[in-house]
Amino acid sequence: MTFARVDYINKFFLDFLMQRTISLVFPKYKELCETIYSYNSLVNMHICECLCTQTISKSQLHHSLYSKIRKDFPEFPSALIQCARDNAVEMLKSNDLNSFTRKRLDSSIRFDLRTCKVFLASGELQLTTIAGSKKYKIKVPDYFNKYFSWKVKVVTLGIENKNLKLKVIVDGETTKQCTYHEVLGIDLGLKEFAVLSDGHFASSTEINRVKRKYAHNRKILQSKGTRSAKKKLKYLSGRERRFMNGYNHLLTKKIASLPYGAFALENLKGIRNGKKGKVFNRKRNSWAYFQFRKTLKYKAENQGKQVILVDPKFTSQECNFCGNINKNNRKKSFFHCKECGFQCHADLNASKNISLRGYKIFYGQADVNQPYISNNKTKFRDNESLEV
Repeated sequence: MTFARVDYINKFFLDFLMQRTISLVFPKYKELCETIYSYNSLVNMHICECLCTQTISKSQLHHSLYSKIRKDFPEFPSALIQCARDNAVEMLKSNDLNSFTRKRLDSSIRFDLRTCKVFLASGELQLTTIAGSKKYKIKVPDYFNKYFSWKVKVVTLGIENKNLKLKVIVDGETTKQCTYHEVLGIDLGLKEFAVLSDGHFASSTEINRVKRKYAHNRKILQSKGTRSAKKKLKYLSGRERRFMNGYNHLLTKKIASLPYGAFALENLKGIRNGKKGKVFNRKRNSWAYFQFRKTLKYKAENQGKQVILVDPKFTSQECNFCGNINKNNRKKSFFHCKECGFQCHADLNASKNISLRGYKIFYGQADVNQPYISNNKTKFRDNESLEV
């Protein structure tokens, strides 16, 4: 690798900014709850106007609705009206102008720098509410001290059970790039949750056991329908989600600490499209691959590393040794190349293909000689387990 390539990569990392979210619990103040309800109702009003006029132009929305809103809601801050308008346009864009797009009245609202001021070090917060500008004291845990010098970009506030959920989003410079230059490929799946190109396997056995347990409990309690059963369902709500979140945190922490400069993953956007049976759809829809990717990304950034998304086409059918692509190469978990006879675990072969594609993206294809990830024709290697 040339020195010019190293300088280019260093420049890329220096120009990139990291974003972190500081989550805090906040008391339920009356004026804040009223602001949330009014804000979300205005978002829905802007959404209806967009669908009626067939436009997502912010200037047109401003001219058609602003005067009416100021007349009907004279106490509502002008800056928050503009935030609600922008929020409505973004929701419609993300939902491809779906006519059923609506926002729940208790969902989170956004404050930009015009409507909020946050002082993390002193624990002070100033928000523009329906009752005017209000100041509040916030308690920031000590483990957020490293973000006190970062720049506050936006604040979100939502109703969650008996409290308000306050999220402060801050920007800061990336950590200095690490000295590792290898790329680790990671193949995510249902049977094996994660297979690494270095031979480590993270099994889904425990994940599937926990998911089956909670699915069975929900089925039994929902069939009863009694008051105590509903109370128990509410008590159990979120447990499966918290278990999966904790598992992803532990696994990504171990992966991010491995001696690699980048981690390559398949770009699985749209993987949930299409119907392939009730059982498979349920397993696929509860697959927390995006949460895994998001968690790995910020843990890698903390160490000056990068997460790369590669094209997932034919990663399971392509031979890592000779490059032959044939759908008959793979049968369930066994990979046997029809061209050169290379044999390997199918997910391990896919992870090595992902690693090679990520290597090409990370360093470029013009002036770098690409090595083979595998150089021997062996049968199943001893799978190393990556325990969490």
